[in-house]
Parts: sequence; C-alpha cells; structure tokens
Amino acid sequence: MFRTLSIFSAQAILIANFSDSGPYEVTTISSDISVTNGQTLDYTIFMPEDSQSSVHVLLVHSFTRNMSVLSDLAQHYASWGISVVTMDLIHSSIFENDPLQDVIDLGLLSAHISEGEPIIYVGHSAGAMRAIASAVSDSNAIAILGLDLTDGAYEQTGGDFLALSNTPELSIPLWGLLAEPSDCNAYGNGLDVYFESDHGNAISIIEADHCDFELPTNFLCTFLCQGSNDLFSEDEINDVILNLSTSYLLHHSGIQDDAISMWMPGNDYYEGLISDGAIEQLTELEISREIFSPDRFALYPNYPNPFNPVTNIHYKIENNSYVKVNIANVKGKHIRYLIDEYQFSGTHSVLWNGRDDNGNPVPSGIYFYTMTVNKYRKSNKMILMK
Repeated sequence: MFRTLSIFSAQAILIANFSDSGPYEVTTISSDISVTNGQTLDYTIFMPEDSQSSVHVLLVHSFTRNMSVLSDLAQHYASWGISVVTMDLIHSSIFENDPLQDVIDLGLLSAHISEGEPIIYVGHSAGAMRAIASAVSDSNAIAILGLDLTDGAYEQTGGDFLALSNTPELSIPLWGLLAEPSDCNAYGNGLDVYFESDHGNAISIIEADHCDFELPTNFLCTFLCQGSNDLFSEDEINDVILNLSTSYLLHHSGIQDDAISMWMPGNDYYEGLISDGAIEQLTELEISREIFSPDRFALYPNYPNPFNPVTNIHYKIENNSYVKVNIANVKGKHIRYLIDEYQFSGTHSVLWNGRDDNGNPVPSGIYFYTMTVNKYRKSNKMILMK
C-alpha cells in the first residue's frame, strides 16, 4: 500500500496534498454559446472565489460522454484557485462523431471564455485528442494535459491520426497520465503523441483504468472498462491522478510554480511512487536526453548594476532542466532563493528586490547570484547601493 502522499519543495518544506480539496470556495455558472451551424454548446464554469489567477482550464470529456462525468474533477481543480470550464460536445456521439467540428467549437468556446487570457487544455480519452487539435490553433493556449489520451483516424482527417498529426505543430508543453492498456483506451495508442511532442512527457499509473480519470464516472464506464486492483486501491490510484494533474495545472496557472516538481526525478513524492511501483515513467524528460555541458546555458550580467531597489537577472538554458538561482553575500552566506524549479529551455529572467527569504531588506554591499543547472554552476557579482 502507499505511504501517506505528501508534496515537498526542493527545501523539503511540506506544501500541500493536492488530492485534498483546495482552500477556495467554488461557484458554478451554466450557460451556452452559439457555435457552427447555428447549434448551441452548453457549458459550465467552475469559478474559485477570490482567486487572482487569470488562467482558464477547458476540461474536455471523452467520446459518447458529457460534462457530468467530469464535474467533480472540475470542482476539485477549481478549489485550488483555477477557473475550469466543462462543456457538452455536440459532435461526439454514436450518432455523429465529427472531431474536427468539435475542435472548431472548442476554439470558439476558448475565445468566448478567455477574452485573451491564457488557456490550459485538459482532455480525457478522445477529449484529449480534440483538445490537442484545438490548442494548435489557439494563440491563448499555454499547456495541454492528457488524461488517458486516445487518438483516432477519421475520414474527416484524411485517414490521419488527429492528435498525432497535429503534435509537430505544438510549441507548448504536452504532458499526460495514462492508464493500463486496454480496449477502452485503444491499448494506449495515444502514447506516440507524447513521444512526437517537443515538450512531451507521459507517466503510466499502475492499475489505473480508463474510468479512473472520470470523476464521477458512471455504471457504463465501470461495466465496460474497470480493471482489477491487486496492488493498489481505487482511492490510492485516485490520489495519484489528483496529485499529479492538479500540480501540473497549478504550475502552469502560476499559482504554485514549484508544484511541477512532483513529476520530477529527485522529488520525494515522485521517487516514492517509483519505489512503490505505483507509476512508470514512459518518456524521458529532455533533461536526461542529452549530456548537459556548461556551454548549454548562460548567465548574463544583471541590469541595472549597481542597483536600488530592484535588479533583473537574465539567463538561458538550452535543455529542459532543473534550475536554481540563489543570492549570497560577500561572505558566502545564503540570502535568497530566486528560482528553484524545473524549467523549459529558453531565455528566462527573475527580479531581485534586495530582500532575503524572510522578506527583510538587506544592507548595501556586494552580492553574488549563482545559477545551478544539474552539476554546473556559474556566478556573477552585483552591487546593491542604497
């Protein structure tokens, strides 16, 4: 059985258990919009009260299902401060299965809800396939999460697999959680999508079945898809799904940047799941695809320097990596952690306001900022002048 699941930051400070409900009260609002062919798309918004996040999650149900089977999942994510929208897809039934039309409708819903603010697409099964295809052409999309993704080839797509054919056009993170292969998830045929993605990552949850990613599920899914549980209980599997999926959304919504560390080797929670045989890492993060060398990152001079009261530190990493940026005084005493998280490749910046980890202002003087990427370190000098 699992040990008690806890989430730890890099400093080993207990933050939260994301499988529990979050601190926000949630209000629901149901409405509809007109989409293509004059049809009406029903949707529900789960709104966390007093949340400061501007990010919205589009939570997309699977083939022949509806938004009711994701209502508890939407409620859970919203309780952590993230606005979540569920919808009843119009073209996802045994009478009409037109994923491209659903993709267009999702794009219209995204534009209606976001009004230019960021969108995270989350989809279950064939809903994840539709989410990927919609996100490709959505300029507001910042990340995608697949929940037991299944892909499909259709006459409307010219026989191509819809998600797989769109994946090369993605420039945003595409991560996913998968169940054990079965008839209900096309024996894991969505896995290739994560391998094809430039920012793909996939984890299999041992003994999870297709229905475990619906909350609540119903008798039909349970009857057709429920698997056996010899090692882990349904509650334990559900905890893993909620912990990992919620942490992904919290990171990309900016509510808790270090929550993504739960997916990372070296994190206590992740290592505990691996040790217990509860998850299997199916893809390799780019951090381990290449041998990292010092010429693959850069730490630039801060600006302004000297400064008072704020300076900007820029740096670049060429591979997805775990990055630390910290401040020390001239005696080498630690002053402040600025960055301590997994980051994607590219150029980044962080501000330092001349305060320590406790928020106290530090005196004028010489300070050093150090970037650590894997086992490599680089430091630069700066002067705080009050």
